[in-house]
Amino acid sequence: MKKVISILLSVVMIVLLAVPSFAAISTDTAFKFNSDGKFKIMMINDTQDVILKDVLQASYLKKIAEKEKPDLIVMAGDLLTDFFPGATKAQLKKCLTQALDGVNALGVPFVATFGNHDHDWEEIFPLEEQMEVYKSYSNCAIVNNGCDIGTFYIPVKSSDGKKIPLNIYVMDSNNKVKGEGLLTGYQGLKPEQVQWYKDTRDGLKAATGSYVPSLVFQHVPVKEIYQFIDKVPFNADHTDCVFGLDDGQWYKLNDKATSGVLGEVPCSESVNGNTGEYEAWLEHKEIIGAFFAHDHVNNFMGVTDEGITLGYNGGSGFGTYGRGGDRSARIFEIDENDVRNYETHLVTYNDVASKPINYYIMDLFSPVIATWIGRIIDIVCPKFIKDIIANKQK
Repeated sequence: MKKVISILLSVVMIVLLAVPSFAAISTDTAFKFNSDGKFKIMMINDTQDVILKDVLQASYLKKIAEKEKPDLIVMAGDLLTDFFPGATKAQLKKCLTQALDGVNALGVPFVATFGNHDHDWEEIFPLEEQMEVYKSYSNCAIVNNGCDIGTFYIPVKSSDGKKIPLNIYVMDSNNKVKGEGLLTGYQGLKPEQVQWYKDTRDGLKAATGSYVPSLVFQHVPVKEIYQFIDKVPFNADHTDCVFGLDDGQWYKLNDKATSGVLGEVPCSESVNGNTGEYEAWLEHKEIIGAFFAHDHVNNFMGVTDEGITLGYNGGSGFGTYGRGGDRSARIFEIDENDVRNYETHLVTYNDVASKPINYYIMDLFSPVIATWIGRIIDIVCPKFIKDIIANKQK
C-alpha cells in the first residue's frame, strides 16, 4: 500500500512540476480607459535639468498637457544632467525637484524610470534616494511591483472596469558598459529584468485569460533600432545622412522608418552582446510598441522585420542638446476596442509656442558635431581616397 501511495505521490509531483507556475500578478490599478473608450499617454525624457530652472521646458510642456489632456505622463529617464562637475547631492536633488515641480503642476499622474545619466550619479545620489524624491509628489503614480525600483508595470482597465485591454511596462535600461564604444556600449536590461518581464507577461495572461497588449517605455533603445537605418558608402551622396565617429561610417533612414528624423547614430544597448529583451517580445508578440529616449535628435519610428513597432520621442528639455524648437513630447492615444492600432504623434515646442525658437549654442555641443566633421571630410577628402575607404568598409 505504501508503495502505491508513493507512486501516486510521485505522479502528482510530476504533474505539478509540468504545469507552469506564476507569481501572483496583481491587476489592481489606478488607471482605466475614459468613458469614451480612450486613454492618452504623454512621453517626455532627457530634460537633464541643471541648477538654473528650465523655464522654456516648463512652459511648453504645460501647453502640450493643456492641449492633449493626457491621462498619464511617462518620463523615460535622464532628468539629471551629465555635465555638472563637482555637483553635490543637494544640488542634484534641487535639479530633480525643479524638473518634477513643473511636471507635478500639470495635475496629471506621472511615472518615471532612470536613464544612464541618472545612474551616473548613483554614488553621490543613490537611485533609492532619487526615487524618494519622485514619490514625494502628489501626482506620482510609480508602483512597487517590479524587480527593481525603476522597473514596473501598469495595467489599464477598460472603461467599465471589467477587462485589462492594455498594459504598460516601464523599464530601467541601466548604464553604460565600461570599455565599450561611445555608440554601442549601453547595458540594456539585465537577465533578471528580462525574466521578470516574461513572468509578468505570463502572469497577466493567467489572470486575464489572454496575453495583454502592452507598450514598453525605457531610456536606451534595443539594438534592433538599427533595422531602420542603412550604411551609406563613404563615396556616395550623404544628403540626409549622419556620420558615426566610432566607426567612420555614414548612415541613413531606410523605408522601414514610417516617420521622423535620424539626427544621430543610435546609441543602443551593446551590439556586442544580447540582453534577450527583444527576443522575449517576439515570443507572444503582445508588445504593440516600444519607445525610447536617450538619442535627443532622433524622433523616428517604424516597424521591424518581425512586426514590432519601435520609436523615439527625441529630447524634451532645454538643459541639454536637442533639435532646437523641435524638442518634444510624444503622445499616444489608445482605443480600448482597438488597442493595437493606437495613434502616436509628436508635439514640439514650436507647435505650441507663440514664437518659434532656435537653440544653436546648446545644440552645437551634441553628436551632431560628428556629422559636421563628416561633411568637412567629404569636402576636403579626394575622391580616390573616398573610394579606397568605401571598398574597405564593404
